[in-house]
Amino acid sequence: MSRILPHVWPLVFLIALWWLVVIIFDVPHFILPAPDRVALTLLTSLPLLGGHALTTGLEMICGLMLGSAIGFSVACLIGDSKRLQKLTMPALVISQALPVFAIAPILMLWLGYGFASKLAMTTLIVFFPVTASTLAGFRAFPTSWDTTFQTLRPKASKLFWYVRLPLAIPYAMSGVRVAASVAPIGAVVGEWVGSSSGLGYLMLHANGRGQTDLMFAALLVLCVEALVIWSLVNRLSRQFDQNSPSLS
Repeated sequence: MSRILPHVWPLVFLIALWWLVVIIFDVPHFILPAPDRVALTLLTSLPLLGGHALTTGLEMICGLMLGSAIGFSVACLIGDSKRLQKLTMPALVISQALPVFAIAPILMLWLGYGFASKLAMTTLIVFFPVTASTLAGFRAFPTSWDTTFQTLRPKASKLFWYVRLPLAIPYAMSGVRVAASVAPIGAVVGEWVGSSSGLGYLMLHANGRGQTDLMFAALLVLCVEALVIWSLVNRLSRQFDQNSPSLS
């Protein structure tokens, strides 16, 4: 209970503030519904929200896993070569510099309006943070160690598997933590551009029909999903941090 309370109080404060704003300024429910209206809609529309939440959750989890795997693999391939890093870094930066809404219609055109385009969007957003963080781990190799290994002359493969890679993994997990927080963006933006299911799709249609209560309920479910995924990734990342070798 003592561990849960510090996380509950900010939520209670936000709900109380939300309620006060609605009451004091007499905000119409179609602009900002009160928390009790959203809670009632959440309960009455739970099966509907659950089905769409499952779609969005799968998009986020699969995109996070695929993007992390690709990002980590690319970083491992170019991590030992400064020349490869110089050649590939502009392409990596450009992949993130393009606005998400500009890429989404192209992915819809190529992959259709189904699961594949949402997976590609989430993967693309997740890819760069993991790649950049893992590369930072390879660059963190101490110069004093480099001098020592030049004297010992171990095989490059053993140096990579037993020294450089274990040092880079905690950095990679930090990138996965960041990626877990941005993965919902890819899934929801993809659903906004074109979809037949998902919380983003439900929010868009609820907004068009003036169902603000349902829109806020879907947003609340999306927030819970994102927090759960991030918490699981954060817990896994801590395990790697505890088992990682020290640079000292």
